[in-house]
Amino acid sequence: MAEPSAASAAERALRAGTLVTPALSVRPYRPPNFAAESEAMHRLAQALTSSNGAMLQTLSDMAVQLCKAGSAGIGLRENDAAGVPVLRWVAVSGECAAAIGTTTPIADSPSGIALELAAGQVFSYPQRHFACLERVTPEVVEELVVPIPGEPEPWGTLWVMFHDGKNVFDAEDCRILSNLANFTCAALTIGRAKAEAEARAAEAEAARNALALSEARKDDLIATLSHELRNPIAPIDSALAAVRKLVTDMPAALSALDIADRQLRLLKRLVGDLLDASRIRHGKLAVRPTYGLLQDTVADAVAATKADIDKGQRRLTITVPSYPVTVHADSARLTQVVSNLLSNAVKYTAPGGEISLVVEAPEPSIESTLDSSPRLAVVTVKDNGAGISPLLLPHVFEMFAQSASARQHAEGGLGIGLAVVKHLVTAHNGTVAIASAGEGQGTEVTVQLPIVCARPEGWNLTATRGMAPMRILLVDDSADATDALGTLLELEGHEVRRAQSGPDALRVVESFAPDLALIDISMPGMNGLELAQLLRLRAQCCQTKLVSLTGYTDGAGRFETDERIFDCHLTKPLSLDDLADVLTRP
Repeated sequence: MAEPSAASAAERALRAGTLVTPALSVRPYRPPNFAAESEAMHRLAQALTSSNGAMLQTLSDMAVQLCKAGSAGIGLRENDAAGVPVLRWVAVSGECAAAIGTTTPIADSPSGIALELAAGQVFSYPQRHFACLERVTPEVVEELVVPIPGEPEPWGTLWVMFHDGKNVFDAEDCRILSNLANFTCAALTIGRAKAEAEARAAEAEAARNALALSEARKDDLIATLSHELRNPIAPIDSALAAVRKLVTDMPAALSALDIADRQLRLLKRLVGDLLDASRIRHGKLAVRPTYGLLQDTVADAVAATKADIDKGQRRLTITVPSYPVTVHADSARLTQVVSNLLSNAVKYTAPGGEISLVVEAPEPSIESTLDSSPRLAVVTVKDNGAGISPLLLPHVFEMFAQSASARQHAEGGLGIGLAVVKHLVTAHNGTVAIASAGEGQGTEVTVQLPIVCARPEGWNLTATRGMAPMRILLVDDSADATDALGTLLELEGHEVRRAQSGPDALRVVESFAPDLALIDISMPGMNGLELAQLLRLRAQCCQTKLVSLTGYTDGAGRFETDERIFDCHLTKPLSLDDLADVLTRP
């Protein structure tokens, strides 16, 4: 047998004399007490800051108070375990307070009729007609039920009850309860929106945490990868340099070495880009300005890319000031900026293409000598190569940004070079801009740096790169690394002793007083820092310059080295120029 519909339930209740809503129109009603309503609404507004349960209970209490009823409550729609629609009494006040948390079916109930008719309804002795209210005590003499509006369906009902025959509900009670039901709707809607917002915020926070963890893991991977790659690169680099000194009269061997050198330079550049990417993310890619000649920086950058330029038979034109230009900048990092721009131009310009490097700087004068404020150096690199699409142009300075078409033209690269350029230029308080008419239309990059200055009095422009013969201790757990670098240093005229652990090094210095000790930081057992601390305690090492070597980035995975222990720090693979630079420092 089918369940009775809400409409038929209303008809039966009306015929039985239980549904007495029409009586509201003839019953006398009291005048509105707007002052009491205003005070109640103020209290309800304050309750909005509390939990949903506390707020709904306050609404139920207000219904009892304003309607002078014996009981009041709020029933919200849900489905029971069997999927039957019910109302859960989430807030109850007055005589029926013990019924909080219970449920009643919506079908064939006072609330079901009010929801179906979408208006407030009054019921006389409802327990005598509706079985769902049989257990409600004390007996209900009259009940007023109003729907709580909502979208896409009503939230439920708000009801009040009299348990004695002294009072009946009137039109004013229906108005008050309808206003409270509207307030309940607003409060529940706000609560739902708040819960959804909190859920979305929690999801966003979880996504941010997952992204941060992913970024941290990526940084760790980059740091580890760069370290693991730099370790084998170091002995290969040293071995190639040593072999070149041994085969100066063998053209075929030198030609093969040229190929190896070019590929090793590419590998070193890729690893260097990974290293700089990690340093930028950790704020460790810093600049250390010194005085130097701008022409020397340009010459070093051109020399670093000359082999790649010549290999593709690209035409490079260079325009630099004819007069010496003194700059106050990090020479190594400024060289990196210019060489990165040239390397990009080479990668994205087809063989036979044209590249221009133009450097502009103010000419020294009496006025500029007296004025110590920096002036602009402008470096422009232009090519007629692959160009950049308008969609990618705004993103070219972002890390790992490369277009698919650009990758087809590129001779290796990770999309890191321009991000490093941007960072280094900004660190010099400069600006960098890039322009392209589109794919296939070439590219122009312009760097402006406020680094030109007057030549400091007594400053010598010529730096000595060579090293006088000295006694050198090499300490590295990689036998290939110590053998290759040791051979190269011996070919340079130095006396070299090798050790593959901290204890080995301590035994060596018992009969060998080194002028310089090159120590790998991340050795197993006794690490480089522990060894350096012990060497400082040896009398025969009191004049030894201690230099740490590491393949790790500054951002992760390396030992914290004490400047009071090591005189300086170098990154693998070690170049003789880098070593000469640190040895000439005071």
